[in-house]
Amino acid sequence: MELRERALNALLWYSIFSWGTWFGGTLYQMLVIVPMWSSSPPESVHAFFLGTEYNRTIFHFFGPPFMAARVIPVMVALALAWHRPKHRSALGVAVLCLVVAVAFTIAYIYPINAVLFEQAGSDLGAAKISELVRTWIWADRLRFGVGVVAFAAILRAFRLPLLRQ
Repeated sequence: MELRERALNALLWYSIFSWGTWFGGTLYQMLVIVPMWSSSPPESVHAFFLGTEYNRTIFHFFGPPFMAARVIPVMVALALAWHRPKHRSALGVAVLCLVVAVAFTIAYIYPINAVLFEQAGSDLGAAKISELVRTWIWADRLRFGVGVVAFAAILRAFRLPLLRQ
């Protein structure tokens, strides 16, 4: 196996582990953490985010540094696999989904995070905080769905043989 294939293989392995971790962490957050702060807004939002270390802790798992550490290797894998049509199509789907998910996160979800997570709803009224909570949950589920499609595409690429083509 030449260097290009070894590098592609290493990136695919890394991507499986990093996206598998993201998948499990996101499911945990959706099933355990989100219900804790979204159960009865605005009180639950205030109680959960005021005076807690949640933002700093969760930033280490879902924040931009780790987002880049999950996305960039898939992009590099796509470049390395460009001469392999089946790998290229699977990784192309993954990269497209990931670019959309990252753009959606930065443009749509992060502004909501700033109000709900960083300011605990700030001075907004109960109705507005409740609306933001519902919007955030919907947006997070949409982002998760796009991420799952990307993860499935990475798994597809991983399953393809790396024999000389």
